[in-house]
Amino acid sequence: MRQKVYLNGRFLTRSLSGVQRSAFELVTALDELIERKKVNADNISFILIYSGDIINPICLKHIQLLKRGIFKGNLWEQLELPIYTAGSLLISMCSISTIFKSKQIVVVHDASFFVNKDYFSFSFRTWYKFAIPFIAKMSRRTVTVSDFSKNELVKYGNLDEQKISVIYNAADHILRYETPDKVFIDKINSFKPYCLSVSNLGANKNYKGLSKAISKINFANKHMLIAGGEMSGLKSETPDKNVTYLGYVTNNELKYLYLNASLFIFPSFYEGFGIPPLEAMMAGCPVIASNTSSLPEILADACAYFDPADPNDMASKIDSLINDNERLGILKSKGYQRSAMYNWEKSGLQFYNLMYQYL
Repeated sequence: MRQKVYLNGRFLTRSLSGVQRSAFELVTALDELIERKKVNADNISFILIYSGDIINPICLKHIQLLKRGIFKGNLWEQLELPIYTAGSLLISMCSISTIFKSKQIVVVHDASFFVNKDYFSFSFRTWYKFAIPFIAKMSRRTVTVSDFSKNELVKYGNLDEQKISVIYNAADHILRYETPDKVFIDKINSFKPYCLSVSNLGANKNYKGLSKAISKINFANKHMLIAGGEMSGLKSETPDKNVTYLGYVTNNELKYLYLNASLFIFPSFYEGFGIPPLEAMMAGCPVIASNTSSLPEILADACAYFDPADPNDMASKIDSLINDNERLGILKSKGYQRSAMYNWEKSGLQFYNLMYQYL
């Protein structure tokens, strides 16, 4: 009789931020590992269970997609998910899961909700600060995405260090995206050469700091492109003729932006892993990023760094690098090598091996 393993598919009903991206790619990698017979799934039935409407369609050959439930979101996850998965192992990959189940493995991406109270609402912080330590204590295993996050969870959440495994994220999904339409290509080509930054206006992403730094940078013959949703706040803060705000871009468009950028700038204050700078490296774009949280661990010497809390330091470091073609070339080469160390197949295999121990 085949054992059932349920994968929490709530991420399918939400936009693909870093956490949802990680879940999407881990499930895709697991399905591909089964297809290529790199794991033994003869006695295991994998079921990706969800409720609500799918926003991010996923193509799977060996993992069953199952819609079950009356509720949606957190209510479904807490009350219905443990009923539908009763007696079977449950894998939740987006930091939170039901508190009513012990036979589960949960991926907690970072401890930001403990450390950075200004980034979250009071209700969100209160729920996560209660639920995640409770789930970690009760569940079979906790997984996180960097040694930095592991140490933070132990320090601030009092999680048991012996029950935490580190499985890195990756960025090779960027390679499968296709060429965007000619209109977008022509538009971006008109800005060359350009520097690039990609994210949103959340406090953690530090785009207020970047906007201050931009005003101090001598772009000379280069342009600055900023992609991501809700750009109006930055536009009003930095009305610079060298800056263009692209707004939301598709995955295909993002890949083209990386491939053609002279430099990728990542000013985030706090990251459990940091997928975007690794995406840029994989696409051959030199990277300069914050010297905080997990970023030095993940990017090592393949990246130039600045202090994200100091716009003057950010501007100075970017300014000294922006037209230094020799340094940019070195970072590009090192970036290729560093990003190749991470891939979703490797992470999926590590996850499968961990999961198999608890069946």
